[in-house]
Amino acid sequence: MPPLDDIVTAARRFLLSRLFRNLAAGLGLMQALVAHWTAVLFGAPSAGRALPWLLLALVLAVANVMLVPGMMRRRGKSDALSRALRRYVELGVATLLLGTAVVACWLVLAPVVALPYALGLYDFDTAAWLFRAASGLFVGAVAVSVAWSLTAGQARVAYTRVRVELPGLEQRLAGLRVVQISDLHIGNQLEGERLARMVERVNETEPDLVAITGDLFHDDPRHLPEARHLGALRARFGVFAILGNHDANVGADRVAEAFAEHAPSVRLLRDELVRLPLPAPLYLAGVEDPGGRWFERRLRYRVLETLRARWPGDGPLLLLAHQPEVFEHAADLGYPLVLAGHTHGGQLALPLPGGHWNLARVMTPLTRGVFRRGTCTMYVNRGLGVGGPAMRFHCSREIATIELASKRLGSLEELDEAGDDGLLARA
Repeated sequence: MPPLDDIVTAARRFLLSRLFRNLAAGLGLMQALVAHWTAVLFGAPSAGRALPWLLLALVLAVANVMLVPGMMRRRGKSDALSRALRRYVELGVATLLLGTAVVACWLVLAPVVALPYALGLYDFDTAAWLFRAASGLFVGAVAVSVAWSLTAGQARVAYTRVRVELPGLEQRLAGLRVVQISDLHIGNQLEGERLARMVERVNETEPDLVAITGDLFHDDPRHLPEARHLGALRARFGVFAILGNHDANVGADRVAEAFAEHAPSVRLLRDELVRLPLPAPLYLAGVEDPGGRWFERRLRYRVLETLRARWPGDGPLLLLAHQPEVFEHAADLGYPLVLAGHTHGGQLALPLPGGHWNLARVMTPLTRGVFRRGTCTMYVNRGLGVGGPAMRFHCSREIATIELASKRLGSLEELDEAGDDGLLARA
């Protein structure tokens, strides 16, 4: 029998390699499940008949599998179709979440309510009423959370500040502030004035250096001229960016050409190492995401070894990498600091401290915040944009300031995001 890790990896690969088709089928099943639960909640006689509901689930699953992938392929050809698909995806994700809540009700609440009934402590009508009341409250709470994530929750912007020791950093560079943003997904409800306002927010932090860790665009090359807004970013020692897997979908060379034309002040690092224009040595390496490997674990890029070999060693080396799964390889090679993105912090997270239980865990456990391996530290940014629907719960958009220190300061210090939140709605 294969090890459990191999089974989990194979299942993850299957689910994610056919993501839209699998989600479409799951959506059909959840639509039927939510409809059945609603019938149960209101005591409809049809709720007790299994066959019609199974047929409905099958029809909806097949219909979604036939409809959604085709819409995804054609979404860039029509603004109207793109908007329709966006709304359908938002409704679909909301339905998946509500369906998951319904499943939890049947698996957890139903047995809890049924046990006293089986012991004769109350009659069937009482058991049915208790299940309807408890499940109604639970699913209603999830529905309120979904509504929040689609409105105020996705509009919040957190300003995070982290102080990290960088071995070998000269004292005169202590306090250097690297402002990191990531995963803008320009073209997916972040463009035009909204994007311009985000750039203003970044500039208001008065950065010494700006680092953008990939997924600048969201698949649609029609939005490439929006790069001009990023040309308005200002930092004392430069603005640097790398390309993510969605930029690879657009076309890495096309993205590079768009920046050369519309935002020449932004330096794209395409598997490059540069010495920063500072009074003491400090180096920045940037690796380009090749695309197509966004669900793999423990990524190893040969270019990390190449760039590490080019490093003169007379000053610290910072690494910009889109996917946090390169962390192990980077740490083993001796990179002291890695800035990554890709995960969006999961966008939807359980309201627990740290927010680490989120949707991105299906890809990686390195979903958000600070991670350490030996002498290497990595910060994973939650992103300024969204992938898929504009939904965020317990996972605000993020502008992170990484303050470099030249001496030991104990543990990393991260400010509470709640006090620094802003609203996209104000843009």
